Amino acid sequence: MALARQTWESGSTVPHSHARAIDWRWPAFVIGVVCLLTLPPLLVAALATPRSSVFSGYVVIARDAFVYQAMWRDGWLGAWLFHPAFTSESVPGILLYPWYLWPAHLVGWAAGPWLYHVARVTAAAALLVAVWLLVAELFRPRLLRRWAFLLCVLGGGVGALLPRDVHLGPWVTHATEMTSPGTSVADLISMAPHLPWALALMCWAMVVALRLRRRAGWALPLGGVLAVVGLQLIYPQLALLAVAAIGGWSFLRRHRRAFWFATASGLVQLPYLGYLFWVWQTAPAALRVIRPALDVGDPFGFLVLSHLVASSLIVVALWRRRLRRDLLLPAFWIVGMTLFMFAPGISGTLGRSFMASSIPFGLCAVPGLLALLRLVRRRQWRRRVLMVTLAASSLFGLFSLAQPYWIAAFRLDPYAEYESVDEAILLHRLAPHVSRRDIVLTTYLDGLFVPAQTDARAFDGHPDMTIDAARKSAEALAFFTKSTAAGRAEFLGINNIDYVLTTSPAFRDRLRDDAPLRLIDSQGSAALYEVVR
Repeated sequence: MALARQTWESGSTVPHSHARAIDWRWPAFVIGVVCLLTLPPLLVAALATPRSSVFSGYVVIARDAFVYQAMWRDGWLGAWLFHPAFTSESVPGILLYPWYLWPAHLVGWAAGPWLYHVARVTAAAALLVAVWLLVAELFRPRLLRRWAFLLCVLGGGVGALLPRDVHLGPWVTHATEMTSPGTSVADLISMAPHLPWALALMCWAMVVALRLRRRAGWALPLGGVLAVVGLQLIYPQLALLAVAAIGGWSFLRRHRRAFWFATASGLVQLPYLGYLFWVWQTAPAALRVIRPALDVGDPFGFLVLSHLVASSLIVVALWRRRLRRDLLLPAFWIVGMTLFMFAPGISGTLGRSFMASSIPFGLCAVPGLLALLRLVRRRQWRRRVLMVTLAASSLFGLFSLAQPYWIAAFRLDPYAEYESVDEAILLHRLAPHVSRRDIVLTTYLDGLFVPAQTDARAFDGHPDMTIDAARKSAEALAFFTKSTAAGRAEFLGINNIDYVLTTSPAFRDRLRDDAPLRLIDSQGSAALYEVVR
């Protein structure tokens, strides 16, 4: 296998007139295969549907999909601002999740699994295309582009091979992906549509910055600024990270046009950041239904365990002085995300910047891989070292592509993947008669389906979208299992409950004689009650 020594030494990361001459046959084939691999788990889960249940249409982090389905319903009904549907509190509408609410004015009629997966696969393809464009801007030789693409898409660490907690003497650490999925592109493309869309926009902003090394037209930077605006409306922290990385790289490399692009992209973020600060000051309850920070572990778990092979290759690149020129852009990306994740005082709100970290790590690992191969004199051993290195780096990416099959085949998320047939029938009958002013009380996980299949709100149902979710889950369970008739009547009044739904025969029998409740529908073991006031 040719290693293109002369080409690298001549500077494959400097601007060149043929940087845009991209052969799309190989990347198109890989992108198509990777996207199609995310679809069979749906068929596997559907075939594994238990008797007396229906398949929800979702497999990977299925509980979150119902949140976005509910937002599409809201958008179709005319909502422009986000109102939480999985909590009983009435909070003012705020400008969040416009990527779901606004398009739903046109496509919300199709809210459900079909729309979700079409959007997800489209977003996954957009992300993979954006990654390839970014790779093509940084590397000229065809083989280097392919290596870089594989390292970016399938790259990851060894967290999947380790226990959840790794004990190093008195110190306990863990890989970031073990508690917060999304470090690998292969992991991200099976998740909610806005996640790959966000990283596609971020990669495109960096492609624009790199192309501004040789172009000065107004359309290119304008498209990049719009990408940053769209990225900010999904994840403001990623928009800040993109601007910081581009600004640092362009300033150090003295790319004047790219620096002004970073400056403009930073300025357009100020109004929305100011708006979020105003909401935080005036209506903090409206932000209690979002989860600003995740458990990202510690720097060792992120830099070493989550990116073991890439980090090792980056060390080789630094040793051989190959991490230079425009590869400083993904290097700034790595430095910026690490600071955002672990710097005291800001990590609580900027910690989500780890998503798709395999991209900058993979880009910075390529010169280290090339330097490593050049240390091997025999061509046969070079091929073996190359294959072993790429295979080891791709371990977590392949695991991420296989994981949905495992979840589907063994029903690892049954309470979100599947819904009781009786409950689905009752919610279908209830849907025409309720609005977001109505609150339905049911057990905790059953609350997932209420806002997604009707226009009513759920008292509780989603761990991140329900205010005080743990308390409400305990209260709902106590309502059905422990409370007296008088206690239940008081609870219904205090929380302004309009309907009570149960799928348990035991719970149904306990509620049969409650004075405030009137049975309005039943199906099999499920019963729906209206609260009489």
